[in-house]
Amino acid sequence: MIDEGSDVPESSQDRCSARVEFAEFAACSLALPTPVRLGDAFYPSRDYVALRLVDSDGLEGYAFGYSRGTPLAVTLEQVVRAIAGTPPRDRVAMTQRILASSPAVRPLLVRAVSLVDIALWDLTCKRAGLPLSGMLGCARDRLAVMPVAGYFRDVRGDDAVLGELEEYESRGFAQIKLMIGALHSTETMAFLARAREVLAADTRIVVDAHYSLNGVPDAVRTAEALRVRGVSLLEDPFIPTAWRKLRELRQQSRMELAAGEDVVDPMQYLDLLESVSVLRVDPTTCGGIRPSITGIEAAAARGVEVIPHVFTAIGAQLGGSFDAIHCVEHISPSVGADPIDRYFEHDLDIGDGEIIIDRQPGVGVHLDWGRLRQDSESVVSVRPA
Repeated sequence: MIDEGSDVPESSQDRCSARVEFAEFAACSLALPTPVRLGDAFYPSRDYVALRLVDSDGLEGYAFGYSRGTPLAVTLEQVVRAIAGTPPRDRVAMTQRILASSPAVRPLLVRAVSLVDIALWDLTCKRAGLPLSGMLGCARDRLAVMPVAGYFRDVRGDDAVLGELEEYESRGFAQIKLMIGALHSTETMAFLARAREVLAADTRIVVDAHYSLNGVPDAVRTAEALRVRGVSLLEDPFIPTAWRKLRELRQQSRMELAAGEDVVDPMQYLDLLESVSVLRVDPTTCGGIRPSITGIEAAAARGVEVIPHVFTAIGAQLGGSFDAIHCVEHISPSVGADPIDRYFEHDLDIGDGEIIIDRQPGVGVHLDWGRLRQDSESVVSVRPA
């Protein structure tokens, strides 16, 4: 959380002290063109919780994240009432009390805290008149993008996805993440071989296992099968807490590994950095902006690259400040697999394989709250005490 000990410039400290007068959060379930299967998880829709904080000057701070089948909205209400109603100098202590109150549901509490933290940073940046990258120290104004291809392959067909890959490559994207379904099937391996053939040799293919591999021997075999078919990076073979398995896989395989998007305690980054060549950081799951920076800085110290998870606008803001961020992940609005993008006030500026980092004040989350609110399943308003 933002506090007097954070890296917010001293001239901005007074701007951090505005009281949150009103909060509103919306839960929405947005239909997908066809269901998506990620590992063992099956998604007929994308479920989100979005948050709006309003300060004493009428400025608005936004955040949103995936609910992932959890009661995130209910938990968020409790966290908003506690944190937003606390004086800024006491918010860090309040956050720690919340997270320590019930270890059994800590991951859910961290997700709720994450959204509040992001929205508070959004408010702080707007009060300062700066984008997040400007608040943190802007190092660059553009960044490479890793598009995600292959969604709905079971409906679209292999040829359509291969055409999608060729199009992305022609638009200057040097690394593409490919959604391929079950990693063990002969059909998947055959499709990967075809994908490798249509792309240039120096275009990197990333594959996400979605925690679906059973153990180290299975993972070693799968990683080698992927490697010989031209896959450069394997993401999330195991859950983040199984870092020992990840380390064994790294020792026994020639495949580069990525992990970290579901970390809920920044200390877990230190475990993962023993084993990965790419750290995945997600501000909506790890506690917010400051814990994300902790992971990025730890990765930089180890010489490990960082790719933020899927929330492109925030990832680009962080990438504007930290050279360790190699690229940002992006699901194109035309794909329809992340339909929250229909509520953005404007499209991201992506071209020639790169994103131009947004210079508007805030963390990059510019939501059309009126339309989002109208289409939500439930909306709860809170006036912090």
